[in-house]
Amino acid sequence: MGPLEPRHLVGRIFGTDWTVANVAKLLKFNAARGMVRSGPATGGRLVIQANYLRTVSARHLPSGAVVTFTCEEEGNFWHAAICFADLNQYLPWNAAAAEEWLAALFGADRPRLQESVEAGGVVHHFKLPA
Repeated sequence: MGPLEPRHLVGRIFGTDWTVANVAKLLKFNAARGMVRSGPATGGRLVIQANYLRTVSARHLPSGAVVTFTCEEEGNFWHAAICFADLNQYLPWNAAAAEEWLAALFGADRPRLQESVEAGGVVHHFKLPA
């Protein structure tokens, strides 16, 4: 499936001492502290945006998931991007693990999610409209 893209190398790496629920709780807290701004990111705004993306991204080794959970300014929605990878390359989609992540991130709103898949099928995007 190929080597990891740089965007999937940001964020903290969590080991076996962190459950999916605990990592999701941390990502939700961090996501609520800012948002992905629309428009070009330059100068100080670029630094703020990069720091935000770092704090809302995680690699969870036990589940093999790489998760980014953000609040998006344009469109006003919550967004989760999920793929699966080991430390060096992408892994096949794991539907059971993805459902665990979605339940932890979106709870009772899971049925309202809109799903899309990037070309190549590696990254799945889930949006919760406001």
